[in-house]
Parts: sequence; structure tokens; C-alpha cells
Amino acid sequence: MPGRYRVRIPDAAVLAYARSVERPGMVPAAAGTARLDWRTDGRQYRIDMDGVLGRLHSEGTVGDAGIVPRRAVETRGRAVLVTEFDDDGNRVLFRASGREAPGSVGIQDPASLLLQLAGIGLGEPDQVQDRIDVVVADSAQARVARFQVMETEDIDTGLGTIAAVRLAQVAAPGQPRLDVWLSPGHGWLPVRIRLSSPDGSTATETLTALDPPR
Repeated sequence: MPGRYRVRIPDAAVLAYARSVERPGMVPAAAGTARLDWRTDGRQYRIDMDGVLGRLHSEGTVGDAGIVPRRAVETRGRAVLVTEFDDDGNRVLFRASGREAPGSVGIQDPASLLLQLAGIGLGEPDQVQDRIDVVVADSAQARVARFQVMETEDIDTGLGTIAAVRLAQVAAPGQPRLDVWLSPGHGWLPVRIRLSSPDGSTATETLTALDPPR
């Protein structure tokens, strides 16, 4: 079941990315930059990111199961969509709709998911094989995100060529698919993130810089 993994969270870091988009029959085109700001003191954390997954914020604590979100925010234009996780982990509250869903051990939001995946690799590299299942609550619902562990690939980045393990989300037909490339040599942090749409278009961000927070 999701939540069964050993997790050691990565050190705080600020990751900068170059964004590109590609549509069927066209060559990739530059589309600006992206950023993932990960802050933690080992007890609490904060994530701010702006990229292919949108403009996201996550905050909470760190526990035995890794990252424990308390509040997640997705900003869409003027709309601010808030998801709250209650203190005992038994409920997820979707403030925009007033709905709620059961919580679970190891549950994440779309931003914290990326760092939780890194923490699974840090906790025990042998866990990153076959598949990884994590319950993820976005701004509307909670469901299991399943990732198939693929081959290790060499990724050209702003730090040179980096070997990274590709995780490919198993998405339902007609749903977007998330692919994440995690680098064991860089704390299992994501050096490439790609969102593929049902129409065949993709939005990709590739690491250009990795620095400690200031």
C-alpha cells in the first residue's frame, strides 16, 4: 500500500530550470524558466514552485513517513485553491469545493510529491524499482499516483550531463502524465520534469542550476 516506504528527506535546495514546450509535428520551443524552492530544517518544510505543474505552494512537517503536508495552495490566475490536511492525517479538506476525503499515511500534494519521491530514493535506493505508489491530493481530489520505474538516462543540464532515473506516471486514458527524472548523484532531486497532455503536447523543464537556499 502507499506510504510503506522508508524516507529520508533531501537537504534544502533551490533548483532553477529551463522550460520548453513541444507540440505534435513541431520542434521544441523555449518557454521561459521554472523554479523549485525547497526549504527544511528537518522538522518543518516549505515548498514554492512555478513551472510545468503550475504555481504551487506546500508547507508542513517532517515525520516517520517523510513529508507531512499541512497546507497546499495552487494559484490559477486570480483563483487560489487551498487544500488542508488535518493534524492527525485522517482527513483532507478541499476548501474550494467544501468537500473532504480520507487521509492516509504518506499522502502528498502535487508539490511535495516531487520531494517525497526524492526522499524515497534517499531512504533506500533499492525502493526505486518496479513501481512506486503515492496517494496525492490536489485541489479537488485524492488518488493514487503510480509511477513505473524506467531506465537510467543521461540528461544534459546546466550542470553538465547527469545520470537520472526516469519515473513515468501510469495515467488513465485522456489524463495528463507526469514524468520525473531523479538524480541519485544530486540527492535524488528532480533534474527534469515533464507533463504530457492527452493531445500529444509536452511541457518540460530541465535543470540549469542547483544551489543552497540563501
